[in-house]
Formats: sequence, C-alpha cells, structure tokens
Amino acid sequence: MNETSPIDARPAAREPLIELRHVSKSWPTPDGASRVTILDDVDLDVRDGEMLALLGQSGCGKSTILRLMAGLAEPTQGAVLRGGEPLAGVNPDLAIVFQSFALYPWLTVEENVRVGLIQRRLDAAAEAREIERALTVIGLTGYENAYPKQLSGGMRQRVGFARALVARPRILCMDEAFSALDVLTAENLRNEVVELWRNSEDAGIRSIFFVTHNIDEAVFMASRIVIISSHPGRIRHVIDNPLPYPRDVNAPGYAALVAQIRAAITSLALPDEPAAARAERVVLPLDSAALEPGSASDAVVPTTRATRTRVESIPAVPVNTIVGLLEILEDSRETIDVFELSDRIGKEFGETIGVVKAAEMLGLVDTPKDDVHMTEVGWYFLAAPLPVRKALFKHAILKLRLFQMLSAELDAAPDERLDADAVVAELATLLPYDQPTKLFDTLVTWGRYAEILDYDEATRTITRQHPAAEDEDDDT
Repeated sequence: MNETSPIDARPAAREPLIELRHVSKSWPTPDGASRVTILDDVDLDVRDGEMLALLGQSGCGKSTILRLMAGLAEPTQGAVLRGGEPLAGVNPDLAIVFQSFALYPWLTVEENVRVGLIQRRLDAAAEAREIERALTVIGLTGYENAYPKQLSGGMRQRVGFARALVARPRILCMDEAFSALDVLTAENLRNEVVELWRNSEDAGIRSIFFVTHNIDEAVFMASRIVIISSHPGRIRHVIDNPLPYPRDVNAPGYAALVAQIRAAITSLALPDEPAAARAERVVLPLDSAALEPGSASDAVVPTTRATRTRVESIPAVPVNTIVGLLEILEDSRETIDVFELSDRIGKEFGETIGVVKAAEMLGLVDTPKDDVHMTEVGWYFLAAPLPVRKALFKHAILKLRLFQMLSAELDAAPDERLDADAVVAELATLLPYDQPTKLFDTLVTWGRYAEILDYDEATRTITRQHPAAEDEDDDT
C-alpha cells in the first residue's frame, strides 16, 4: 500500500461529477400496450473524491441508474447532468466494469485492454505505455499474451478493471463486479479496488460508483451508501460511512453500520404491521371437515375494509419455494434471521425477501424486525397432507385482493372464461410498477395449486377450475 497518498490526504468529496435530477424511467411491456415504471423521481449524484455504493435488491433499477449516468439510456422524465450541463450522448467521464467480465474471447489480455483506449486516440508507443501501466497496477504483468479462457474468473475480472483504467475515467463504475466470483477472490479484489482508489495518483481514479446487493460489500468499500427501494426504484436512505480505511470487519462500528442498513432494508421490504393488520391476514387452522369442497371455507372470502382500498402485488415465488422456506424454519426451530436465511439458501437478500414476503402474505410466517418466525398456521400447513395444504392455500390466497378480483371476474364471465391478454392489461393498470406478465404467471401458478383456476396456453384463456369429486383424495 502506498502510504504517501491516503484518501485522508485528498480533498474531501465535493462537487458532483454526474447528477440525476428528478429522473424517472419506464419501459414498454413486451406487447407495447402499457409501460412499467422502473425508476421514479430519483435524485442522485456522484461527487468528486468519493466511493458511492447504490444498494438494493435485484430488479430495483440499480443498473438502469448506471446506464443513465453512462449515457447508454435516456430518462423518461428528468435530467442527467454532467458537470452541471445536460449529458449528450455517451458519458466520456465513465468506464464500466461488468459482472459478466465482457471480454472478447478471441483477443489476448493485452488486446482486450487496448479496447479501452479507443476513445483516447493515442499513438502506438503511448498505447503500449498505458497498457503496461494498467497491467502492472492491476496485477496482470506476465499475462499479456494469455486468452480469457486460460484465466481464472478473478483474473478475467482484473482484465476488465485494467481495460477500464486505461480509459482514464473520472468515475469508475462497477455493475455487481464481484458477484460472479468466489468468496475469497471477491474479497481480495475488493481490497485491491479500495487501495487503487485511495492511491488515486497510481490508478487515475477520481471517484467510484458501484451498484450492489451485498450489504457487507457496501459497508467495506463505500464512503457513502444509498439505499434504493423497488417497484418502482426510489431513493430511500442516504448514509455516510465514516469508518476509517483500511476497514476492520471485526470493529464494533462496522457491525453497527451493517445492522443499521439491514434494519433500513427490512423496514422497507418487510415492514412490521400493527397487530390488527396481522390478524386480518391470518388463516386460522381448520380441521379436515372444514376443508372439504363445498364447505363454508370453500367459498370466496369476503373483501375486507383494508383490501377494498389497496391492491397488493404478490411476489413471483413458486409454491415449492415457500414450502422450502417453512422446512428451513422447521430445521431452525421456528425462527431465523432473514439475512442468515439468505446466506443459507445461497440467494441474494432481495430474492430471499421476496420468498419471505410471499409466505407472510399467506399467514405462514411473521417478520418481527429482521427475524422470520413460523406462525401456528405455518406449522399446521407444513404438517398437513397435500389436499389439506391446497385447501389452506386456497383459503389464504382468496384473502388477497388480486385473487378476489380475478375470482369475481371469472364468476361473472361467460362460461367462466377470461382472456389472458385482458387480464394482463388490467394488471398493468392496477400495478404499473410491476411486470404484468410475470405477475400473471404467478397468479396462474398459485391459482392452479389452489385449484381455483386453470390456464390454456393455446387459447390464452383462464378458466374456473372445478376439481372432480373423485380427485379429492389424490395426493399427486
């Protein structure tokens, strides 16, 4: 480490290099009939001399923000400013390191790095000096003539960093740059990138902007952390990180900041509900007789006061994944921390939160703070035979406004049939921040499991499902 130019000796983060001002971004749906809003009224800047982390779950619009800053996409509303002026075309101040390495397999390491010099228009001798310098800084000396297939994942990502460095960007951008690497390789590269930034006169990096779903990565690297929510993406929290470099992951302040960010994320994605609201969601355990087709529980659950005024989306989570969550909670003796759960199942926290949220909507789990707690109904569901599980699932989803509306429309439709495209269009209107096709697929999957509807892909028609009496004891 070069001790002559630590970050403390550099000027503090000051004027913005790139700014998003009241930026919104939407994309048309595949059928072009509607638009999905990805970002809504985002204000964000990357300041000279800082390392900024944008933290959020998959699908929240993090990469879209990066693309807007790079000039690879234009906002639907609002403005992108470079040095206080509207950005026109591709931003020459940025270079991006991608998650997927994005190397040309037919080019050597040296040739891949040379791609980053295209915009600088140097002569051959100057190009050679810049490439040699970047390969030295990033630890690739001796690999100039190797091809990507001959390198490990970590070495290939180093090539991506070297290619970005030779462009001499004011801002180095990283799009989940460490997520495809093994744990030890990712840890080593994070350390090296921090050192490159701290010793900016060696690497020429003024600021770093990176998007991530990894809380520890954000706390370890960033001087400022921005938390973004999803559906649509909105800036929810901006947290300065005062921890000194190099950072000690075992320091009390480090753990406290991780806990603060975790609490902020769970309060957004899994907010604690008042007791009355939780009670309204609970599906009480029912005995087998009450779950027979034609019983009172088989009727559509009436719309409650809360669901009349609000249509809540449902996460795109398969039923067997929800069952898997309950089995993990059973092994953990009922309760587990949501972030520990994420590590255990090997999914990023956004996916894990989606699974937990789906189970909570069904009354199978409760989420006080960061904990996931199996409810009495969850235990009952897990222990029940398949016919009873399906009946419980049906009873639960018919408490959700989307299924109440869909069930009512099926009842009123000729021959109890609905056109799938019309349903997708209605979903796009009801929930403009969701992907209507994905939401439709989840509705069909859950409805089929609960045996309340079916879907014919050939005719794109939703129909009411009426299980035959002889199928009642079918455990398949």
